[in-house]
Amino acid sequence: MVRVTTETLDDVEDVIASILDIRTPLGLGVDTLTCWGTGPSGWRPADRWLRRRYSAVLNSVAAPNSLYGAMSLSGMASLVAVRQAFPDVFVTETHPKVLYYARFKERYDYNGPNISVMNKRLSQLLAVHCAPHNEHEWDAAMSILPVVRGLAGTWQRDLHALPTASDERLVQPCGRTAYMWPE
Repeated sequence: MVRVTTETLDDVEDVIASILDIRTPLGLGVDTLTCWGTGPSGWRPADRWLRRRYSAVLNSVAAPNSLYGAMSLSGMASLVAVRQAFPDVFVTETHPKVLYYARFKERYDYNGPNISVMNKRLSQLLAVHCAPHNEHEWDAAMSILPVVRGLAGTWQRDLHALPTASDERLVQPCGRTAYMWPE
């Protein structure tokens, strides 16, 4: 039986403990940086590609060096801890807000009357009922989609496989990760 549950946790230790409770996770989709770029402002090829491809929502893709600590530090701390326990788990970075735009050609707006529409669309994409309680849980549930599609091989594009510029590189503290994308 397949089921999707979401929960808002208090801190990164709770997130790590929750993941480590899974006997053998097949994959992990995370709405955070899974690698760092050494180019100007920390931009990575994936970030530049998303901004060019989806110019209507380009401001949703921020320069990594401008992100708050929770995104770039706590997210990576979680990934490093999970990879220590599960070195072979498939990890894909996700961007639920841009992914929503890519799938529906509408801006992400999880509030008021849009909540039921977005939850219905999420359930359709995942092919299982899903009822997140807030925007963060919706993002987490949407982050399952690239994992499932990447593992099934139905999404072939890995944005982390895009070539870097000659004056930059990707740094991968938690090992190789993907950034599976539908186009």
